[in-house]
Amino acid sequence: MTQVYVLYAGGTIGSAGNPLAPMSGPEFRKLVLSMPGLADFQVAGYEGLHYTIDYLDDPLDSSNMTPSDWIVIAKRILSNYANYDGFVILHGTDTMSWTASALSFFLEGLSKPVILTGSQLPLARSLNDALRNLIASIMLAGTTNIPEVCLFFNTMLMRGNRTVKSDASGFAAFMSPNFPPLAIVGIRPVVNTALVLPPPPSATSLSNPDHLAALQDALDSIATSIVSFSVVGVTLFPGIQCTTMLDAILQETKPPVRGIVLGAFGAGYAPLSPAFVGTLSVANEQGITIIDRTQVIRGSVNMTAYQTGSGLLRAGAISGYDLTAEAVLTKLIYLIAQGLDQETLKVQMQTDLRGEMTVLST
Repeated sequence: MTQVYVLYAGGTIGSAGNPLAPMSGPEFRKLVLSMPGLADFQVAGYEGLHYTIDYLDDPLDSSNMTPSDWIVIAKRILSNYANYDGFVILHGTDTMSWTASALSFFLEGLSKPVILTGSQLPLARSLNDALRNLIASIMLAGTTNIPEVCLFFNTMLMRGNRTVKSDASGFAAFMSPNFPPLAIVGIRPVVNTALVLPPPPSATSLSNPDHLAALQDALDSIATSIVSFSVVGVTLFPGIQCTTMLDAILQETKPPVRGIVLGAFGAGYAPLSPAFVGTLSVANEQGITIIDRTQVIRGSVNMTAYQTGSGLLRAGAISGYDLTAEAVLTKLIYLIAQGLDQETLKVQMQTDLRGEMTVLST
């Protein structure tokens, strides 16, 4: 018998009322059990596939999610890890890619599928995309053995830290702009096994009780650290008063800034003004890590192709390659929370840890 753990964290999938708000966990569990194909905690048509529904004490609209909530979800998975074959997190769509990215870093040594999904319309409505997403995610979590944090929506199973929300109202609400889907669900699911990350070695696998216990302790430490610093994202635009804005951020932000992600032009380019470059240089010297990320949806940073990339290099910024906005910020938060020194942090930011980036050779 295969067991899948379903955690209802909130979001549109379990919302009701006018305006919409997440229903309670017990109400949502009762609703799921009334759905065709999901009675008695079994998935019809998949013999032996059973599921359990758990829930956060206070299910959230995903716009209210914080890094501390990511830790809560990660710890809930770890506390149930030994008893289930796969995991499904039901989450609001607005920040689903952020949570998927964060969990990919927090759950080091993942050896079972963790799939985030949700919907654009509530499960309680007769017209919805929720039932398909829910059933497909439970099926994939219980049958594929993909040792990754994934995001399923519409027909695509995608690596979670490669996803972005691309449509506010369509059922195909997510895309993976720089990496192909891991699986497509049609009449039957087709998994692209060549793209799936390999399972971890036994010593560092979460199936190893010693490693799982060590990660639980590490998450307790990260939960304390994560509220003691700030990471900011700054999207550049023509005419931006870079120096004035950065000075204000660096001087007034509480808790203090430890990282800056610049949403730069094209393949990672920014103004060359001495004041702007100088401000970034001072920040870098103060131990603030600066990441150069392209604001373009597809493609990667190349800081050496044009002169407008040289200023960021001189200031000590490092390339974000093809990291999504969600992945670069969550990765930076994860690494800073571990207390790494700046040089180690820069090395780790430019290292592919969970399949989140493609590092270009120079």
